[in-house]
Amino acid sequence: MWLLWLVVGIAFAIAEIINNGFFLIWFAIGAIAALLTSLITTSVPIQLIVFLTLSFLLLITLTRYCSAHFAKKDTIPTNIDALIGKTGTVLTFIGTDSSQVGQVKLDGEIWSAISSDGLSIEKGITVIVDEIRGVRLIVHPKSSTLLNTSSHNTQEETL
Repeated sequence: MWLLWLVVGIAFAIAEIINNGFFLIWFAIGAIAALLTSLITTSVPIQLIVFLTLSFLLLITLTRYCSAHFAKKDTIPTNIDALIGKTGTVLTFIGTDSSQVGQVKLDGEIWSAISSDGLSIEKGITVIVDEIRGVRLIVHPKSSTLLNTSSHNTQEETL
């Protein structure tokens, strides 16, 4: 019977390597425990109890811990995610709501941008990218120099 448990353990281990989800490894360990039990007793029900009990206990207690611990990978932001946190310069006025879209120059490219905090941002202000929605940057001013909408409208009227 020990040979059967060895084959079952190896099969679960191979399936875990293919799947890589910290789910089947516990059954491989349970099969090895049942193999060791089969060397002590020939009772198949006892071997099955050892296999199932240990497998499910390990599954319930260690899957979440091992998945979180070993799955941690330092990811490097790429493509558009790499723009979050960068600073750019406002080229055209950004209004107080999402309908008043401005433009920001960031890394040599010009992007449409809206204000993240609902405040208007004047041309020439340095902004920080908070997030990206579609093709628009969501930004807030790096400095506290802000221009409210009413003074911007007054400037537009004088031009």
